[in-house]
Amino acid sequence: MRKIVLSIIIALIIILGAAWFFIVRQSESFSENSAFMAIPTKTPLVVELPSVKSFLNEVSSNNPLVNELQSIPGLQTFWNDVNSVKTLFEANPQLGKIVQGKSLLVAFNLEGKDNTACLFAFSLKNRSEVSSLIDLASSITQSYSASLTKRTYDNTDIYLYKSGTQEFHFAEENGIFLFSRYALFVEEAIRQISADNLLDQELFQSLYTTVSSSSAFNLFINHSSIPLLLEKASASKFRSMVRQISDFSDWTELDVKLNDSELLFSGFSFSNDNYLNVFNEQEAGRFNMDEVLSANTSLFINLNLQDFAGFQEKYEAYLKQEGSYYTRETKLKALEKYSKEPFMSLLQDVVDDNFAITFGQVLQNEPTINRFFIVEVKGQSVAKEVLLPILQNYAKAKDTSLENMQSSHQISSDKSYTIYQFPFKDIPELIFGKVFSAVESNYMCLYDNYIIFADSEIALKSYIHDLEFSETLDKDISFQEFNQEMSSRSNFYFYMNLSKAFNLKDYYLQDNLADALKLNEMGVRKFYALGWQFSENSGEFLNNLYLKFNPVVKEEPQIVWQTKLESTISSRPQIVVNHNDPKDKEVIIQDDINNLHLINKEGATLWNIGLPEKILSEIYQVDYYRNGKLQYLFNTKSQLFLIDRNGKNVAKFPIKFSSPTTNGVSVFDYDNSRNYRFFVACENKQVFAYDRDGNVVSGWKFDKTEGEVKNPIKHLRVENKDYIVFSDQYKTYLLDRQGNTRVSTSDSFNRSGNDLQIAEGNKTAIVTTDAEGLVHIQYFDGESAILDIGKYGEAHYFKAEDLNADGKTDFIIADENEIFAFSDKGKKMFDYKFDKLISEIPTVFSFSTADIKIGIVCEEENRIYLLSTNGNLSEGFPLQGNTEFSIGSLTEGSPYLNLLVGSEDHSLLNYKIE
Repeated sequence: MRKIVLSIIIALIIILGAAWFFIVRQSESFSENSAFMAIPTKTPLVVELPSVKSFLNEVSSNNPLVNELQSIPGLQTFWNDVNSVKTLFEANPQLGKIVQGKSLLVAFNLEGKDNTACLFAFSLKNRSEVSSLIDLASSITQSYSASLTKRTYDNTDIYLYKSGTQEFHFAEENGIFLFSRYALFVEEAIRQISADNLLDQELFQSLYTTVSSSSAFNLFINHSSIPLLLEKASASKFRSMVRQISDFSDWTELDVKLNDSELLFSGFSFSNDNYLNVFNEQEAGRFNMDEVLSANTSLFINLNLQDFAGFQEKYEAYLKQEGSYYTRETKLKALEKYSKEPFMSLLQDVVDDNFAITFGQVLQNEPTINRFFIVEVKGQSVAKEVLLPILQNYAKAKDTSLENMQSSHQISSDKSYTIYQFPFKDIPELIFGKVFSAVESNYMCLYDNYIIFADSEIALKSYIHDLEFSETLDKDISFQEFNQEMSSRSNFYFYMNLSKAFNLKDYYLQDNLADALKLNEMGVRKFYALGWQFSENSGEFLNNLYLKFNPVVKEEPQIVWQTKLESTISSRPQIVVNHNDPKDKEVIIQDDINNLHLINKEGATLWNIGLPEKILSEIYQVDYYRNGKLQYLFNTKSQLFLIDRNGKNVAKFPIKFSSPTTNGVSVFDYDNSRNYRFFVACENKQVFAYDRDGNVVSGWKFDKTEGEVKNPIKHLRVENKDYIVFSDQYKTYLLDRQGNTRVSTSDSFNRSGNDLQIAEGNKTAIVTTDAEGLVHIQYFDGESAILDIGKYGEAHYFKAEDLNADGKTDFIIADENEIFAFSDKGKKMFDYKFDKLISEIPTVFSFSTADIKIGIVCEEENRIYLLSTNGNLSEGFPLQGNTEFSIGSLTEGSPYLNLLVGSEDHSLLNYKIE
């Protein structure tokens, strides 16, 4: 009996024990198990997702902004993990119940040499949830033919889930569930839980009290270690600068909200003894520098300092603490040799509240030019009283004069600006440190109540032009819409137009990342701009960041690359075919010292050759050998040239003309058989026809013209008849292919310098203008007519094109600084007035029947314009340039067109336009 009773008692104890374990022990609630306890204190970046399910729903939605973010290089590992978790949730509803209402921490850290990986952590309520997660992992393993193994690390079980090439490590410690692709991350988190953690840091605790619970997620940036991540993305030459971010602050927390078109970040930076403290007691000010920032701005940093002297005092103390005070002081002492007084003391009497560095056009092959440093001053006269004596003292010491260090930039007949050489190139860095070191102060100009420093004189001239003609950010609607989302007051304002600054990737980023961004260029350009502000608030610093997304934004033209030549460009840059690589075009141009240049699609000069004279004609591509390889044919005044793509003469070319030519050669291929004919007119009033080998064609019977032929000879086919057409000062010649008169013309008039052009209407005709601007129409049946569309100066330009796609030719007149367009009946379609003289004949570009544009050059102001056929200026114009320009595609299949134009600084510019 005793044995039976004893057995019953033992059984009851076992049953009660089991019940306690499964009911009481398993339901035991965890306390003080914040997932932050598991995050290693050196983690650079932590993301807190308040609701895992809400976040997964957001990333699986059709939000275009989120979809684009998922394609950004460098974040693929994170998104791969997220998508894996999302798949688990979809296949296992029980998992969703377990994590319902839980926040998830994602800790980003380095894995290996270059990879960035994640540790995921969240808090559990009780051990029942631990068992449920392990049981769930086991069932998933069976469902997916995967494996689940267990090992012990530091008295904690770590599980390894493997399925194909995928593997996850997970564990639970102190009620915190941990998982990662990398075992090392899980092990490190286990050790961290029992050590001093983030929640033991008073500064982090204070920062966490500022978190908003209504945000989509929260970012925690550890400034001491975030450079570890950023360095891997940076070009090697900038990694030392990136490391200085560690001294910017201690911690920053940002609450993040997102929608279909924007990401909004706001939160505080907490700092004990870092760079941010330099801004202590600086009252935030309103941003008003958009009036002096060019519309071409790709990036700017604006500092708004109500107390410049106080800032400098704190900055000097910071430099002493950092150990770089004496380096700066040595440079200031060298400057004092010419200022005669401490430069910073002098500056305090001159400057006002606002300072900025700004980047203009960022070029693919020269990303560091077009950079400026702008200082707001209390008055221009005060600035001159301080700065000009310094330059005078420098000039005297260098045995020159201030006059030799300055030049005048004439903007208009009544307005000019003085540009000074400024021999102290590191002024921006001396005043504000490394953050402003990207700009060299080699030249200086005083504009209203601002001093503008620039890296080059040409860049400064162009910048002043933008300001003078109100091509500024305060007139830029897109920027103003963006700026409305930023705080009205700040101490620091960083802005980057991601599309205009795209080429900075090649300068600042590591090669692999830059290449990846290049492959995803269209996606990156959908993000309009990024803005970041901070402002001092009772010793704390409030951040405001804004990322604007616009997938349908129309991109304004921007310079892709700029190639410097020995002289200014004398001809229209022509896009030519590279027969070795037909998908990639090249550019051929001549400069004003008669060098001919062939430039590839990247802006690199393949060759340049010296010619004895200026080219008079278009540069034609011909297939001389009839083998698919192309050569360049053109003429100067005395010779006919045929050059291969390596810059070498072909066959017996060049051929010397018997008399100097008066026009550019014309190339005819009557039957597309490559049996070419070359026609030129000469000073002896003869018109010569040459065969493909450069021999005079014996069957050409034309004798002489009455006057000199200045414009190219044309070949036309009208009603199945061939016409060779040209004119001298008073007469038009309509000949057959042998040089016989095909149509006698009687309309004799004093012609303008404009070419004969074809006009379509009820009847095909030849049109041009006389010296007063009357349009003379010559029909091929011998009849003629005159159309009066107004009186114009003798130097006017005339162009005949169908502008409205109605099958009838319209007329364009450019006279002095105005352009007019008329229908075929003489009805005015539009007129437009420019600030400067039109210097070249208008060019008509037909992109489609519904998209026709007119190109205008104003050489005096170094600007080109593109007008629609209703007279409206195209978006993003005018652009820098002073020659006729070409528009086409340098790369087959490119979503953009290339606009090629010469500029006053001896450059060939390649703009990317839509």
